[in-house]
Amino acid sequence: MKRLTSLHRALICLVTGLALLLAGPAMAAEQKKDATAGTARTPVEKEVRSSGNKQVSKKREAIIKEAVAALEQTRKALDAIEKKKKQEALDALALVTGKLEIVLAREPALANAPIDVRVEQYDLYATVDAIKKAVKQVKDLLGDGEVQQARMLLSGLASEIDIVVTSLPLASYAHGIKAVAKLVDDEKFQEASDALHELLSTLVVTRNIIPLPILRAEELLKKADKLAETGGRTDKQNKELASLLDGARDQIRMAEALGYGDKKEYKKFYRQIKEIKKKTSGGGFGKGFIDELKKSLHDFKEKIFNRTGKKK
Repeated sequence: MKRLTSLHRALICLVTGLALLLAGPAMAAEQKKDATAGTARTPVEKEVRSSGNKQVSKKREAIIKEAVAALEQTRKALDAIEKKKKQEALDALALVTGKLEIVLAREPALANAPIDVRVEQYDLYATVDAIKKAVKQVKDLLGDGEVQQARMLLSGLASEIDIVVTSLPLASYAHGIKAVAKLVDDEKFQEASDALHELLSTLVVTRNIIPLPILRAEELLKKADKLAETGGRTDKQNKELASLLDGARDQIRMAEALGYGDKKEYKKFYRQIKEIKKKTSGGGFGKGFIDELKKSLHDFKEKIFNRTGKKK
């Protein structure tokens, strides 16, 4: 493969960055910045936000308050240890143990207790062709061993809502706290501090991904479904229906270009859209025309969401 000059590589990164007009990551909590502010990507942005918020709410409902309290007491214990306040540290560690015992007694099979949920949103303003071009450039750079240049481009190739959950690993955390308490009791404060810092580094972080193009396609199809069931549609309604179906197809193409899910499943989606367009052409109408595609996309999205990424 022809090697790229440093100037050529820099120009690739600059041009691709300008072409993609990346927006994100955007935190959907205190630091939230709406990546879709300004010009709406589709006519369903409100519905997309609502659907994403529902998934986040489900995760937040799983937070265990005793585990949250255990983490707070751990930090108090660490502060006391660093100040060599033995009894204060032991009292805080005892509270940690008590909170964890409550969780384990209530849910003995639970491995990780959720203590925090945050949302990261990455959005991408780009055509499918621009995405494909960027992917090709990434492959070329990797082929030339330019890993960091490729990483810069690859990091922007995402359009998704990430739900990031932090959890306490119950069994190992409870065991670790007891070991720290023994060190504190022996007044080995530096060893106790080191052990507690190490224990805090074992928190489990999981990431569930919702691809925004698939979510947008689902919401576009919901609107299209209502029109597909309408008999005697006007020309304006027929154009709107066609536009919604084309929009859903374009969002699916974007998801495919970004590499979400199993590539083999996309052929089915395109076939189903083609069948819907055929059934609704010339004013055709009826119930259930879009049901199969909606279910296919829902199942596809759930597979991606439940394929949890985990790190410690």
